[in-house]
Amino acid sequence: MKDLLKNFLIAKSIEEAAREGRIAAEEAIIAQMGNLKLEGTTTKEVENYKVAVTTKLTRTLDYDKYVALGLPKALQFVDFKPTINLAAYKVASLADPTIALCVTSKPAKTSVKVEVIK
Repeated sequence: MKDLLKNFLIAKSIEEAAREGRIAAEEAIIAQMGNLKLEGTTTKEVENYKVAVTTKLTRTLDYDKYVALGLPKALQFVDFKPTINLAAYKVASLADPTIALCVTSKPAKTSVKVEVIK
């Protein structure tokens, strides 16, 4: 097990260094691309390479301000999607096991964390 843990930490260190190198290369490419669209894809061909840089905007909603606008139905642009409140789901499914029939559960990726203790 000790060798496995050492190998894990070495691999994780190599992975982090590679990630940092990739990010630095991406930032240098972005800087060389010139005028990028505010949102969308800008492409450029350099010799036998074609590079595409995609820019995006993240948007957050101030729901109270949205509601205060009082928009007519035709102009409303917020969708509500149901999500599972996991704590409430666990309590409810203990009280009534048939509740689990409407939820599909599947394993997520298992994580591993190793710390060096001195």
